[in-house]
Amino acid sequence: MKIYRGYKTELDPNDRQRSALSNHAGAARFAYNWGLNQKIKAYEETGKSPSYYDLHKELIRLKKTPIEEGGFPWLQEVSKCAPQEALRNLDCAFVNFFRCCKAGNKERGGFPNFKNKKRGEGSFTLLEHIRITESHIKLPRLGFIKLKEKGYLPVDGLPGIRVLSAAVSEKSGHWYVAVRVEQEISDPLTIEDKHIVGVDVGLKELATTSDGEVFENPRAYKNAQKRLRMLDKEVTRKKKGGKNRKKAVKRLAKLGKKIANLRKDNQHKASTAIAKSADVIVVESLNVAGMVKNRKLSKAVSDAGLSEFLRQLEYKAKWGGKLLEKASMWFPSSKTCSNCGSVKDELGLDERTFNCVDCGFSIDRDLNAAINLKNLAGGSPVSACCPGGSDADRIGRVKPLVGQEPNTSLEG
Repeated sequence: MKIYRGYKTELDPNDRQRSALSNHAGAARFAYNWGLNQKIKAYEETGKSPSYYDLHKELIRLKKTPIEEGGFPWLQEVSKCAPQEALRNLDCAFVNFFRCCKAGNKERGGFPNFKNKKRGEGSFTLLEHIRITESHIKLPRLGFIKLKEKGYLPVDGLPGIRVLSAAVSEKSGHWYVAVRVEQEISDPLTIEDKHIVGVDVGLKELATTSDGEVFENPRAYKNAQKRLRMLDKEVTRKKKGGKNRKKAVKRLAKLGKKIANLRKDNQHKASTAIAKSADVIVVESLNVAGMVKNRKLSKAVSDAGLSEFLRQLEYKAKWGGKLLEKASMWFPSSKTCSNCGSVKDELGLDERTFNCVDCGFSIDRDLNAAINLKNLAGGSPVSACCPGGSDADRIGRVKPLVGQEPNTSLEG
């Protein structure tokens, strides 16, 4: 079957290529701001907003117009895809804004803002004539750029792989490329005896499996909070516009990048290990947005990155031909005894060991929850979880499970 997959790695450009990358990012930012300004002016004058095609046609005309007549001939020095895709992104931003308005602002999103070079990093997208070797990537108007990680991106000529686009971005002085490909993967084989694993995610440990495997939460932000506060004070104490302030901003951005990389590395290692270890993975549905609203837990929830971890686990299970099932968020996985099935009325967050008052069973709280999630799918054959179709048809499908008592059949 066909899947769309992204590969992101760091570039190792020379000084000339860095300047060219910055020019492309600047052209994309200029096109986005120009298009946003045109939309605002047109709406104020006529009550209608020009479409992407109207803006693209006008931008092509201005590229051929001299500067003296108000044109932008310097845009011809960069790839045509950079400003073109920036206008597409602007169009998508307005689509999301109007969707949020119709939903009564229940969804996140607002009116598109102008991009600022000093406020954010640069980025642009290229679509055509992209070539990849083991150690280099060729981008239109930029040529071959060296990769810091060799052999990671899919090389040209591999069967079943088609490169669709390359998004180049800059963060803290480092340039990255994210390649989007269409990839053919083999259909999963029918597995008679499926290995089921329940996964309980939390804040103390990122994930605990029913097999007893524990993946620690690095708490990257919490451990670096003191250093972050000190660097932030250094920025505010430096004179605005001065060189020392720019250096302080770079040091602060470098530490922020390190925190994000530590969290991302831990999430990828944990999700990959779990996806490879089981045929059926059962996780609980979490209302992370609601958890963040709790002022006592919001910082810890954001530091753990639970939503991103579950997202990675979902798509990696699909890539590996595994079945991912989601239990109801109301299923009392932590309060239920995995030995006898009795449910506690109350279980405080400080109680790290589950002690059953009915059967006297004692077990780690997170391991108990993971076993209950496993029993939720293991109470009946896997085929009963996803009725209809063969195993190959059901593999990779996300199926929410209803909340129920443990050790009972899902049938009926």
